[in-house]
Amino acid sequence: MKTTISTLLTFFVITNFVPKRNTQGKEYIICGNNTQQKIYYATSSNYSKNHKGEKAIDDDEKSSWISMQGGEQWIEIDFAVKRVITDIAITAGTKDNYKTLRYCILQFMYDGKWFNYSRINFMQKDKKGKFSDSRYQRTVVVKLNGIDASTFRIYIPQDAMIEGYAAIAEIAVYAGSSKLQYYDKRLYNLCFPIKNGLFPENDSGYPNAPRGYRGGIHYGLDIFYFFNEDNFLPISVDENTPVLACADGVVVRADIDYTPPTENEWKELSLYYQKNPATFIKRSFGGRQVWLDHKNGVLSTYNHLSKIDERVKVGTIVKKGQRIGWVGNSGLLGEAQGKKEGQHLHFELWVDGVYLGYNMNIIDIKRYLRWIFALRDMEEYND
Repeated sequence: MKTTISTLLTFFVITNFVPKRNTQGKEYIICGNNTQQKIYYATSSNYSKNHKGEKAIDDDEKSSWISMQGGEQWIEIDFAVKRVITDIAITAGTKDNYKTLRYCILQFMYDGKWFNYSRINFMQKDKKGKFSDSRYQRTVVVKLNGIDASTFRIYIPQDAMIEGYAAIAEIAVYAGSSKLQYYDKRLYNLCFPIKNGLFPENDSGYPNAPRGYRGGIHYGLDIFYFFNEDNFLPISVDENTPVLACADGVVVRADIDYTPPTENEWKELSLYYQKNPATFIKRSFGGRQVWLDHKNGVLSTYNHLSKIDERVKVGTIVKKGQRIGWVGNSGLLGEAQGKKEGQHLHFELWVDGVYLGYNMNIIDIKRYLRWIFALRDMEEYND
């Protein structure tokens, strides 16, 4: 009996082991909204840091992964777990507005080896049956009729490249009629709430950073600087710096009748929240605030304002980039002491009721924010 139980336990352990591919060394993007799921990618080469593999999976056909010149090229997509796939659509990219590809090959992996699945012709045949540049189809859909796979790659032989470069603008993956959402499109290309604003220098300015003075964590982005358009040097924000709506929306909160706390009130409140859970925020350290409902499951908040634009009231419809107020330090100790210390904009994004950054590490938060505000051609963060 002991032998039988031991055998069964051994069988159970072995059969419940799920082998996974090694993703070490691959780069990745965050998939969807506030999720821990990652999509890994690797490329044979990159023309520059602004033409990396993520450009082929950023839901933007205007940007492209571009390879170095010469030799065979490829881009690999790795989900790390099994996916059901019915179709894959490949959109050829350009370099300097010139076409780069005649064709490419869709490959899958089995037993550690890539095998050719389908040739994808961007140059279509003319009436004489010859491939013609005049009959160029930029996007080609490969009908897979339903397969299970965790990884695939687009392979480009040397003779498939027109001038020796490979460029892919977009790789779209479908499960039936549903397209895999690489990023949450509701957040794409939002307006940064400070014109020419700069991301925080320190991790303490991002979501999830601890906030000891109120016994909690940070839920948003702290913006202390914007850059000078003439010399790109950083300038501190102050009460004269306008705050802009990140997208079209409706005002659901505007603290027009806000009253600053005294220094003693602020310190008593700080001490209370350091010892007690924040079950109800009777008075917020966010100070004077404006909240916008963007009517798509996204809500944005703008905190520590010194003043609210007179046009902004609850129910007001605002447009992307419209001024809603000015930077300040309301709700902070500096204001309570009658000083101007600590002036900045605290900006939050809430998606489907969850703050952006929930359960994400700092590296992934920076990646996501970089995509949201379409800062795709700036230098990489020092992860």
